[in-house]
Amino acid sequence: MGRFDDYERVALQTPNLVLEPLNPAHADEVFPHLQDAALYTYVPQNPPPDIEHVRARYTRLEHGRSANGRDLWLNWVIKTNAEAAGTVQATVMPDGTALIAYERFAPFAHKGIASEGVAAILAHLKDRLETKVARALVDTRNEPSIRLLERLGFERKRTIKDADNFKGATSDEYEYELRLAP
Repeated sequence: MGRFDDYERVALQTPNLVLEPLNPAHADEVFPHLQDAALYTYVPQNPPPDIEHVRARYTRLEHGRSANGRDLWLNWVIKTNAEAAGTVQATVMPDGTALIAYERFAPFAHKGIASEGVAAILAHLKDRLETKVARALVDTRNEPSIRLLERLGFERKRTIKDADNFKGATSDEYEYELRLAP
């Protein structure tokens, strides 16, 4: 997988979006959206305490590799009309699998932005990195994300009972999978 070893971060373009490789400068425009408590309904995190926290996280992610150097960490800010509308990410393993995640900011709900952004990274993973399988984990209560994944062709593979415990409740998760190459 030579493409994996020499991967360089690139912007992605769709008919309606530009996906910019995440960098610390994005913190200023993304931080206000990250204060929306609704983003954290189905995840154990809470809104970041301050912009410096976000900037430091984006600095770590900008390097594009896990701490041990084994996995690629690919992160983009989704832009529509030059405004940050969400983020998409993929952790790509050397075996040709990727774990994807995404968040769409509230002002951009119900406009197809998350679907278009995720579809863009899936095509990129397949074409540029020869990724064979994409996976996503989603809280069983997160109906919008479940619909998005199924609309993009992901299949539910299993239910993970008691996957996490946060905000005073136990969370079950579905694991979804999409075969990108035979």
